[in-house]
Amino acid sequence: MTNRSRKGRPDPGEVEGVVVDIDGTLSDSSRRIGVEAISALREVNDSGVTVMLASGNVLPIAYSLAVYLGFDGPVIAENGGVVCHKQKVWTLASPDAPRQAYEHLASEMSTERLFTDRWRETEVGIKQETDLEEVRKLLQDFEVDVQSTGWAIHIMERGMDKLVGLGKACEIVGLRVEDMAAIGDSENDERMLSGCGWGVAVGNAPEATKRAATHAVEGDSWSGVVQALEWLRLI
Repeated sequence: MTNRSRKGRPDPGEVEGVVVDIDGTLSDSSRRIGVEAISALREVNDSGVTVMLASGNVLPIAYSLAVYLGFDGPVIAENGGVVCHKQKVWTLASPDAPRQAYEHLASEMSTERLFTDRWRETEVGIKQETDLEEVRKLLQDFEVDVQSTGWAIHIMERGMDKLVGLGKACEIVGLRVEDMAAIGDSENDERMLSGCGWGVAVGNAPEATKRAATHAVEGDSWSGVVQALEWLRLI
């Protein structure tokens, strides 16, 4: 499925960098990362195309994955709030509004923060089982955005998302966002998918996310990543 209002399939060599979501995209529903996708992305990285990871997860986890999987590009964590490259960190968002919003939320309903929030710097993550629409209703007067990744609900400073983080990552390494391709699977990937030169949604993405993309592949999670790289003419 291709979004005809956007660019079509890129020519060989046209994509200069690729940014990949982790949970639900590079990993499956059990959070296992597919070796096929790792191998394909290493091939892309070693060909000279910049490979970046973009996650709603915290920097220690996203950074560790990038290092051990062998990718050289910047790491985007906390839905764009934190960017890291070569052990230098840029913090793009403030935690003040999300923390104030969470204090109000916790006074109005039963909720629980994520285990990883002990390392979270710019947002608040709460367990996915929480009623998303109720959270949005209770926080509608706060200067925050509330998004679901399918794994957690994130309370972020208003206007913050992965596309903002990608813009900073591209600035750091001298690339243009319009020369980047993005691969993702969920609501928090949508602006990144629509804002890059090419956005590819994997098969397990909801329809709204697929509509935000240039193209949607049939394969779920890591098999979809391999199909996306093939469609992008990177492997």
